[in-house]
Amino acid sequence: MRVLSMVPTSYLSWALGHLARLPLPKPLARLSVSLFAQAYAIDHSLATRPIESFRCVGEFFTRDIKPELRPISSGVVCPVDGTLRCCQDLDASGEMLQVKGKSYSLAELLGDAELARSFKDGQAWNFYLSPRDSHHIHSPVDGHIVRTIHVPGKLWPVNDWALNSVDRLFAVNERVVSVIDSDYGRVAVVMVGATNVGRIQVAYAGITTNRRPWAAKEIASIAHPHPIGVRRGEKLGTFMMGSSVLLVCERRVAPAAGVAAPRKVMYGNPLQ
Repeated sequence: MRVLSMVPTSYLSWALGHLARLPLPKPLARLSVSLFAQAYAIDHSLATRPIESFRCVGEFFTRDIKPELRPISSGVVCPVDGTLRCCQDLDASGEMLQVKGKSYSLAELLGDAELARSFKDGQAWNFYLSPRDSHHIHSPVDGHIVRTIHVPGKLWPVNDWALNSVDRLFAVNERVVSVIDSDYGRVAVVMVGATNVGRIQVAYAGITTNRRPWAAKEIASIAHPHPIGVRRGEKLGTFMMGSSVLLVCERRVAPAAGVAAPRKVMYGNPLQ
């Protein structure tokens, strides 16, 4: 922990991001992408493009999944391919569970205490995206995006070691919050950056994080005067490398919330 705290993770991630997305000569690109896919047991047959068409590992990492393999259900749907770590009911305390014995505040996570209070009787989900998962983030609901919040921060890992070692992990890492008004009330989709590239692209707002890690780091809250319409399953953003997504809903839509064994999920599947 002490050693990692001395590593300039924002700069390291920025540099790795540029390296990962450098186009390579075809033979070298084919080899590096194939080795990456083998190392992480990635099923590249799910992608819309053949594996030999990718020019670098970074491009393969952000591959699209064939849409017919991810039908979009009704109601509130899962926003990502990944692992559901937990689902919890929220209350007026605004405390969010990290792991047993560690928590953080929803107000810190969202970068806005007033916004956090609107979720006091709601529900929250925590999803982890491993290197083998698709790294696009999708809207869980039909609705209108009314606000986007960029909260600069650290780029700690978000793996199990970090969950147990880094206090308030999701409230200290860089993140982007998409606030959506829907038939299920207000919904916040929180994209959390992490070590290794650490870049988040927001599909609807022209925002890309960690482009200049030396730049000023202040919370930026963008209210959209003309709310942006979005459909369930529509892309909200993309991670350039693995990370986590937290979904917060004003209403409780899952029948049973609580800490349970992590389980695999796919975007478009129902959360109700």
